[in-house]
Amino acid sequence: MAAITANSMAHQIPPMSIPAMPRIRPPRMLKGDPHPNQALPPSVAPTNASIKWVQGKWRAGGSNAVKNKSATQDIQVTKALRHQTHGLDIYAYRHIRTNQVVYSLTRTLQETKILKQLLFHGKKTVPASVRQDMWTPYFSIHFPPTAAGALEGLFAFQKLRELSMQRQLSPPEDLIKATQEDIDIVKSKLGSPVTLQEMAVRDELVKKIPKLDEILPKKLRARKLMDQKATSVADAAFVLDWISSGPNPWAKVTMVETNRLIYATEMTNRARRRINKIRKELERKVAEIRKRAALALQDIPDYERALLPLTRNAIQQLSMEHHGVVRGSKLDNDLKRWKDYDSVQLREELKQQNFDVFRERQQTVKAAEQEAMKEWFNHNNVPITETGSVWEEVSAARKSALRAFDAQDLQNPPSKPDWADEPREIKMYWADLNDGLFAPAWPRNVVHGALAPFGLAKAWKTKLGLDDEGEFQKGKPQQQYQAVVSKSVHVMGSGINDGWMPEGMADGHTQPPIWEETPLKEGEEGMAEYQTERAETQEVGAVSPEEKGAHKGPMREYEDGDVVFEARPRGFWGRVRGLFGR
Repeated sequence: MAAITANSMAHQIPPMSIPAMPRIRPPRMLKGDPHPNQALPPSVAPTNASIKWVQGKWRAGGSNAVKNKSATQDIQVTKALRHQTHGLDIYAYRHIRTNQVVYSLTRTLQETKILKQLLFHGKKTVPASVRQDMWTPYFSIHFPPTAAGALEGLFAFQKLRELSMQRQLSPPEDLIKATQEDIDIVKSKLGSPVTLQEMAVRDELVKKIPKLDEILPKKLRARKLMDQKATSVADAAFVLDWISSGPNPWAKVTMVETNRLIYATEMTNRARRRINKIRKELERKVAEIRKRAALALQDIPDYERALLPLTRNAIQQLSMEHHGVVRGSKLDNDLKRWKDYDSVQLREELKQQNFDVFRERQQTVKAAEQEAMKEWFNHNNVPITETGSVWEEVSAARKSALRAFDAQDLQNPPSKPDWADEPREIKMYWADLNDGLFAPAWPRNVVHGALAPFGLAKAWKTKLGLDDEGEFQKGKPQQQYQAVVSKSVHVMGSGINDGWMPEGMADGHTQPPIWEETPLKEGEEGMAEYQTERAETQEVGAVSPEEKGAHKGPMREYEDGDVVFEARPRGFWGRVRGLFGR
């Protein structure tokens, strides 16, 4: 009884509530406090050179923290170098099935940027994601590496996308109306002529074959609107002619800076303080980007333990993109330099000018350009013809309208940089040069060339020089030469004849030479029957692996001037396959 009573009392007692444990949080960092991972390294460093200062601690070179820091640093340096050339290059990619054309400011297809350019024309016309294997390089446009070139490149990129979208949203009537060719295509998909006759007898062709000059069916109309292979080339010629016939590059830069000064005079004090704050933040960001980009062009000293050298893959990728020769863990300083101008000095000089005269000048130029365009389209239906273009007329009207302001402009002209008087040259590289014929005419300052089929990375290497007797010269420095150390299947947007790719590699002559039958010598007439029999077996493909391996030429090095293409040695499995004649 006592045990039963004790058990029943235990269940009748209400459970005691356990007080909640207070949550202990780490101390919150206040704004402006330095992060522990950003602590500066101490003055005394370990003797082992492989130990690096990463995340506020001394860490071994093979640790995960060092590997993560190295990968992050590679990405930062790559983006910093690309940021310096932002707007100078435009890359066009074509869909291999639908002939859609998209534009990009980078060599890689970014899904968030590409999907915005694909318009909806019906079911399954916009993919869920971008497939890299369905897009191929079409052409690339390269502007001079100046501040004006970046402005022109961004302007061309904007107009190319606008023209592409405008043609798809409001297409001309002759593009969406049925022609005899479209009718023949629809009939060929329905079946043979006999099948069409049988369907006509049974009245099954109603609303299946469009009539001449009738609006195309939805699927066929979508297919024609998505085909931009020819129209994108015409758009590129139109936009480049627009840019080439416009004001000179330095006049464009001064016009942009003057408009900024006029806008600043109309701001309130609060807006001016906000703009100054944003400008200081941008200057700090630009300085940080330049510091990161400098890591690819300088050697890191041994005492600097907080910075890591670039990895081999990263430095070779930068060599492909920027055409710089690898020297150790850096690139040579022969990269394409950015030609900038002193914006502070230019603003101070422009403040001394009369803004009212500048406004009057802009209005006069705008009215003259509009009148010239109106006069051109009163006599022509297209912007470019064999005799000229609308932009040539606009340029002539602009020059005649500015003659009244020439005397005022020469009073206090702003100082020009060195690149202001250089000729404007725009380079355009094609995957197929015949595609450039889709445009009726091109501006004179556009230089065309073939697009390099792949990318190359070069590095400096040394070798001992030989004297006339074929012996190594003692006491003399070694000879340096450029060697191709890496090859990429991706197109880097450079020209095939710009001096970076050896001619032999561009022509495909780096492969082993094709075996050819040697002519018979005297006394070998008895072997003629054997040679004839072997030739017949080769035609039918009955050649043994031993004979194939016997006539394979060895892989040789290709040398083009100072550039050497080093063939990679065959690995273990490659040598095993070689034993079987593969």
